[in-house]
Amino acid sequence: MHMLLMNLAVLVIMCFVFYCLLFKFRDAKFSFLNLFRHKKRTVSTTIAIMLGGVSIFLYGGFIDYSFWILKEQTIRTNIGHVQIYNPKYFETSNKSRSLIADYANLKKEILNDHALSDDISTISGQLEFSGVISQYENVTSSFFSGLGVEPLPSLKLGSFDKVISGSDLSRVKTNEVTLGEGLAGTLNANYGDWLDIMTVNTHGGQGALSLKLRGIFSSGIKDYDDVAMKMPLATAQKLMGTDGVSKVLILLKNDNTDMFIDRLRHFIDEHHLPLIVKSWKDASIFYQQVESLLSGIYFFIKLIVALIVIFMISNAMTMNIIERTREITTLRAIGLQPLHVSRLFLLEGIFIGTLGAIGSLLIGFILAGIINLHGIAMPPSPGQTQGYTAFIKTNNIELIWLTFVLPVLTSSLASILPALRASRLNISDAFKFS
Repeated sequence: MHMLLMNLAVLVIMCFVFYCLLFKFRDAKFSFLNLFRHKKRTVSTTIAIMLGGVSIFLYGGFIDYSFWILKEQTIRTNIGHVQIYNPKYFETSNKSRSLIADYANLKKEILNDHALSDDISTISGQLEFSGVISQYENVTSSFFSGLGVEPLPSLKLGSFDKVISGSDLSRVKTNEVTLGEGLAGTLNANYGDWLDIMTVNTHGGQGALSLKLRGIFSSGIKDYDDVAMKMPLATAQKLMGTDGVSKVLILLKNDNTDMFIDRLRHFIDEHHLPLIVKSWKDASIFYQQVESLLSGIYFFIKLIVALIVIFMISNAMTMNIIERTREITTLRAIGLQPLHVSRLFLLEGIFIGTLGAIGSLLIGFILAGIINLHGIAMPPSPGQTQGYTAFIKTNNIELIWLTFVLPVLTSSLASILPALRASRLNISDAFKFS
């Protein structure tokens, strides 16, 4: 909403400037040349505007990249763009009571619907379960949180899981598993070790298997890595005595999540399926919290920059009026209308804001290019064990537009009161001013 209001305000300013250039060119020319009458003041004001604009551009680019990398990390750590659940999934902690039955048939029907399948890069079911895992040679045991995955789709859906020992689950035998780094450390287990797991299946009975450790992975999220275990979906279904899954994950070819969800919900309603759909953002509370925090900080920076620009422009324009009082009075005395005087000062404010905006973008792109040569080493996010290298995204049209618009808009607003003050000078009193 605020962007719409800003765009409308800028449209009005642009129409005003174009009108002056077409029909009042002499006013526009004189207003622009007046910027060079007090070079030091103009330069200092322009530098202040550019500092604010560059700050917005660099921090905005940094936030854009942070949001992008966090989004990709979220999507590709076994969440996907879209998830399908049994409605009971969020009503009970016993995931065995909220399975999606006959997953194979559901997957086939979705892929046969061309309105959906054309956008799907990967679709995969996952079965969640938990139990106790033991490594008897080392006399160690631990609680685990298991995930049955389809090996090949998991290469895309879990592409941010870093294999630090052994290999992933693609092309494995059905009796091989991978463990999170923390869980493997707790068990003191290494590649090739045999592990025994026990769990309660969907019928309330006991399930037990001996499995071979194929690999150890790290997602960068310590709490997850301390309990995580992955095995082929077919093995997990056999262990739990079901053909269902806990959820179905869909990775899209393009980021058109909202449109795809609408079509998927229509498909579910049309087939009268007892299922619900959620987007990756709804499933990631951590992403929502980080986004709210960084967006709040960014808004605060924009507000500070806007206030600084307004005060700087207002102060510069007021000083111009004081120094040019006799000039303004002379113009009024020879017949210049108050509206004409206001137009001259408004144009000065708009021009200096435009110069500052152009300078902000030029310097912003140069600094972003220098920073992006090496990136910014970032510490691990809360709850994670791995840091990352951040960059400044410079291809965001909205950010570029905001960096240009904000100085122009604030400069224009800051010029209104001084322009009105200049137009209302009393001619007889102003001639006595010294």
